[in-house]
This record gives sequence, C-alpha cells and structure tokens, in this order.
Amino acid sequence: MRRFLTTLAIILVVIVAGMTALILLINPNDFRDYMVKNVEDKTGYQLKIEGDLRWHVWPQLSILAGQMSLTAPGAPKPIIGAENMRLDVELFPLLSHQLIVKNVVLKGGVIQLIPETQSQKPQNAPIAPAGTQAPKSPAESTASAWSLELNKVKIADSLLVWQRSENDIINVRDINLTLTRTDARKADVSAKARINRDQRELSFSLDGGLNLNHFPQGLELAVNSLDYQLQGADIPVEGIQGSGNFNLAYLSSPPGIKISPLALTFNGNHVTADISASLDDTPVYTLAVKADTLNLDQLFPPSVANGSSEEGAATGAKEASAPVTSSVNGLTIQPDLTFLQSFNAQLELEVNNLVYHGVPVSAVVMKGSNQQGKAVINNLQASIAGGSVNVSGTVDATSTMPKITVKPIVHDVALEDLLKTLNYPQTLTGSVTAQGTFNNVGSNISDLEKGWQGYAHINIDQVRLHGLNIQQLIQQAASRSNSDVKGMEHYERYTEVKNLVVDTVFNQGQLKVTRMNGASEFLTVDGTGVLNLPAKSCDMRLNINVTQGWQGKSEIVSLLQKSVIPLRIYGPWSKLNYQLNVEQILRDQLKGEVGKAIDKWMDKNKDKQESKDIQKVLEKLKP
Repeated sequence: MRRFLTTLAIILVVIVAGMTALILLINPNDFRDYMVKNVEDKTGYQLKIEGDLRWHVWPQLSILAGQMSLTAPGAPKPIIGAENMRLDVELFPLLSHQLIVKNVVLKGGVIQLIPETQSQKPQNAPIAPAGTQAPKSPAESTASAWSLELNKVKIADSLLVWQRSENDIINVRDINLTLTRTDARKADVSAKARINRDQRELSFSLDGGLNLNHFPQGLELAVNSLDYQLQGADIPVEGIQGSGNFNLAYLSSPPGIKISPLALTFNGNHVTADISASLDDTPVYTLAVKADTLNLDQLFPPSVANGSSEEGAATGAKEASAPVTSSVNGLTIQPDLTFLQSFNAQLELEVNNLVYHGVPVSAVVMKGSNQQGKAVINNLQASIAGGSVNVSGTVDATSTMPKITVKPIVHDVALEDLLKTLNYPQTLTGSVTAQGTFNNVGSNISDLEKGWQGYAHINIDQVRLHGLNIQQLIQQAASRSNSDVKGMEHYERYTEVKNLVVDTVFNQGQLKVTRMNGASEFLTVDGTGVLNLPAKSCDMRLNINVTQGWQGKSEIVSLLQKSVIPLRIYGPWSKLNYQLNVEQILRDQLKGEVGKAIDKWMDKNKDKQESKDIQKVLEKLKP
C-alpha cells in the first residue's frame, strides 16, 4: 500500500510539474493577436481585449481577460462589451499549437442593438463588379501558427439594449445565454432573460438549436421549448403564462425574418401562427393566426362592480329584475395608436370558438391591413347568440389624435347576449337586427360610454321589457278611475312587442331615441327618449294604445281602445318609475265624444228653435 501511494504521489508531482512548466513556457498573451485577427478575418468584427491575459489553473485551465468589446465594421460603438472574459482551454492540444476553447464565459455583458453599433460602409467605398468573388481572407490564404476551435459560449448576467426607433428602446435584463457547438456550424441554445417595459415584465426561458450554415447571410433557430410569464399593469393578477415552440429563419440581405410554424399556449388557450417580416426602413409584417378555442375572459377579465352598484341592483331587482352591472371596460390607460405609423402589415385571423364576457362566439374571421398608420378592417365576421355580426372600419393614426370609424351590421342576434357582452343589464330581450356607423371622439377610445358617437337603425323582433307590464299599468289605472271597465285577470311580468323599429343617435354615453314604433297583439307603441348609459338610467316618453284585454261596458271599452295614452318611463334601470294619468285622458275623451254628439244633433236640427237655444247656452259657457 505504501508503495502504491508513493507511486501515485510521484505521478501527481510529475503531472503538476509538467503543467507548471507548460504554463510557464506558453504565454497566453501570444494568443491575443491571433484571436483578434481570426475574429476579424472570419466575421469582419473587431475584438478588443483590455489588459494582460493570464492563466487560471483551478478547477479548470483557463485564460482570464479584463474588459473586452466587439465592434462591427465602421461602427462608432461596440455591439458587445463585458466586464471580464474567461476562456476554458484544453491543456494537451497546446503542445501541438492548437487552441481548443471549451467555454467562453462573458460576465456582466452589455449588448447594444442601436444605430451606433450597426455595421457602416465607408464613404466612397468601391463596389465590386457583378460576378466577381471577394478575395480570400488572410486566415484562408496563409497558414497560421495556431488553429482555433470553439466549443461553448456562455453569457451571464448581461444586458441587451435594443433601439427600434428614436423613442422606442427595449431593455432585456439578466440574460443568461449558453451556446454549445454540436457540429461545425451548429449549436444548442439555452437562454433565460426578462424584459421590462411600460410597467410590465416578460420573463422567459428557452431551449433549442442554432444553424449557422449560411451565416452571416442568414441563420436558423429551432426553439423546441419555450416557457414565459407576463405580469404587470393591465394584466390579470395571476399573469399570462404558457409555453410554445417555433422555427425562426433570418436573412440579412434583404433583411427579413420568418417564424413558421409558431405554436403558443397561454392561460389554457392554444394558437398557431405564421409570421413573416421584411425589415427594411419601413417594415412589412404578415401575420396569420389560427385558434380552435380562445377564451378572452382569461386575458381580459370583466371589471368587478363596486359595492354601491351591487346594493342598488339588489334593491331594484324586485321590480325590474336588472342584474348587477360593471363598467364597460377596466382599461385606465388610453392606447397609443401612433405605433401604427412605423410599419405596414397584413393580418388574417381565424378562431373556431371564442368566449368574451361569458358569451360564446364561433366562426370568427378577420382580415385587416395597415399602411403606415392608416389601418383598414376589411372584414370581421362572427356567429354569436344565434345570429351573425359583420364589422368593417378604418383607423387613421397618422396624427396623435386617432380617427376611427366602425360600421357594424348585426343579423338576428339575441339582444340579451349582446347587452351582456357590453356589461349592461339584460332588461330587454329579443332578436336584434341593426346597422350603424360610429366614430371616436378625441383620444378616449377605450371607453365606449365617453369616447364614441354615431347612429344606428335597429329592428328587434319578439321584444320583452322585463319587470314592467305597460298593458297592466294602463288597464289597472283605468279600472281605478272607472268601475265600469277592467282589465285581464292575469298578467306576465314583462311587456312584449312583436316588432320594434328604433332610430338612435349616440353621443358620448347618451343614446337618443329619435323614433320608435312597435306593435303586439295587445298594444301599439311609439315615442322618443334618452338612455343615459354612464348613469344607467332613462327617460322615455311613449304613446300607448292598448287595443286588447279590456272588459266592461262596450262604449267605455270602445273609447279606451281608441285612446292613445301618454306614458313616461324614467329613472335608473334597476328601479324604473312611471308617470300615467288615465283618468284625465278619459275625461278629455268623454268631453270630446259628448261634444261630437251635440254637434251632430245640432247639425241635424239646426232649423229648430231647440238647437238655437242650445247654441246660445254653449256660447255663454265658453271662457
């Protein structure tokens, strides 16, 4: 045993002595000029290393360097800078003048994708004739005393600054990137980072493969696994998170990028997309998105009503059965549409099943385009609540004050589902067909109640106003004023109209009804009024003619069937009030009937003395 230990110690001493001698004989600074030249010959980039290179033996034979930078040809600023760099090398290949670098580690790196770091052609640079080949680099034409092999690159705790335009800068922080070579020009990629912007944070990690066979003219990236999470302002409390995979291809001339196919999941939803972009001075994007099921309530949950709204709704539920309502939307920050000025785009969207505010929507198809701030919705169509919706429109974002025009066409959609989608009480039900034109007022485009105006022509079949029976109101009021007439024994808790035609003008939350006509088996209705959407109240002035359901003396019933009764309905939707004076109407009608009868009798007997005497009495009674 002692002999074995002695032999082992001698071997270790020889190895340590050999390594020490080799390190003392080889100066790492001899590699500096070679590495700089090799990088410039193969990529055109200039590598700069500050300070002396030095060996580091334990636990891995490494070359340590101070600050380093990598600068594109003609660029005034480096594209990559790092606090220090470490090269993990293999020992024995050094004996044959081979520098095999297993790992390159950059610590505290800063990557700047800004105009000052981009490659610049020298002024008056000659242009090579077509068909000529570029001269071989010195690395290819002359033999070098050293050969270089690179196996792995690691960037830790670094920062990426990406400037897309003068006022649009994105910072990617805490970058941890590892590239491991698997072939001559292929590598495995593993990356983690987080992006902060507009009080939102996107953190992600990915694993994939990088193909540099066509670099620098192009590269390909296959991401096999992507995990991400988005949190922050206007994002649900639990955030938006999911996974995905995609293939990316990049070309440098002409500059362009293509992502196809992209498979992405987020909060239980799954979409696929094909994305391509031409990255010229004015980028051109083409986006095609498909999804089988998409639940928007998981991304944009409806706002929670405040306590006072809930209490008021509960109080009025007994009379009008109005549900609890919330604001139209929970957005507090107005979207800035000026970003549309910076690109052109084509969009195609197909969703088989979509859910918004609990309402299922199917067969959603959308086609749109953008030309540097002038966007067009060519066609947005969907099947919803037993009917269909078709929307076209334009967006002019060429100035800070956007101009938006939307033209919806609705066919046979259940009105209660439409009101539910807009977060309004479902006090009215029926099948609605409508068309109109709406445009924004100012920049408050995210608030339907305050930021929009327009007009619409509406036709509703089988209308029901829940919580209020107008026929019952009028007939009970008539029976109280005259015991010779009464209404029906049983009434429903709603007013039903078979068909209702309405013309409306909408202006910042005020829906003005300029014309309304309707008829059912028991009554006819016409009138005008105003609905105050922010206050959730109304003031409607109606003219009602109840034609059926009367019982009693025939002459009184006949009189009521011909009478037009003014009815005012006003107040909050959760507790509607009404104003009705049937007794005065009956008096006026009776006076009119008596007057007509007297005039008729006097007409027939105008030559008789009795008629002349009655005429004198009537003249004395006139005011």
